[in-house]
Amino acid sequence: MANPADRAAPWVDLPRDLTANVLQRLSVEDIFQSVLPGKEQEWDEICREVVNRSEGQLISIKLGYFATEDLLFFIAQRAKQLRHLVIRSSHVSDEAFSKAVNEFPLLEELQLEHCAISKQGIEAAGQSFPFLNSFSFFKLSEYNGASDEEAVAIAENMHGLKHLTLFGNDMSDEGVEAILDGCPSLQSLYIDDCISVRLVGELGKRCSQQIKDLNHIHSLDFVDEDDLLWSYMSDDFIERFREQQARLRL
Repeated sequence: MANPADRAAPWVDLPRDLTANVLQRLSVEDIFQSVLPGKEQEWDEICREVVNRSEGQLISIKLGYFATEDLLFFIAQRAKQLRHLVIRSSHVSDEAFSKAVNEFPLLEELQLEHCAISKQGIEAAGQSFPFLNSFSFFKLSEYNGASDEEAVAIAENMHGLKHLTLFGNDMSDEGVEAILDGCPSLQSLYIDDCISVRLVGELGKRCSQQIKDLNHIHSLDFVDEDDLLWSYMSDDFIERFREQQARLRL
């Protein structure tokens, strides 16, 4: 009896136009989880097959940790109708991302998680996506002091944003103010674990007045030093964090 894992995927024999219609409605993760459970090593090949079968009509794709620069370039050449792009991978550099985004002129929603993408990539995205209205940027890196360069890149290159989510960013209140100035259409702003952002005084009042849906979560303010979270942070990080908090309270 044949091993079920070795059987052809059930959509292989479908007409190509029907396959394209179905695939453009699904994320890559949905397809992988339903078709090839336990075969994560083949995700790159399956992703390429999905993109090829969409025949240029793919409008949404989510790329997990398996994503590489070669895969992103492959998609960029074959998915000119893409509207929604999610990348959750540390294998895509600023330089590669900046080149690939030129091929997605219709993109409306971009989500970057745990990527090696920073100011350069943000600037390229803003300049390449005239219809971009939603941007989510998640970072997992140790805090090295306030830096507003990524916030300024958003403010100067993503003027049409309506929805913005920033997690773990090093920006300060000045970066938030730059975003408010540069993104006048912003309706929702979600800020989480950006420890240099306070949103107090006039800036806090302005945010409340200008942003319809405002969420500011200062995660580490509520962490007890005996909490398990601190065990995953280096001594240098904890010291810098305490120093920064002390300065902010002055």
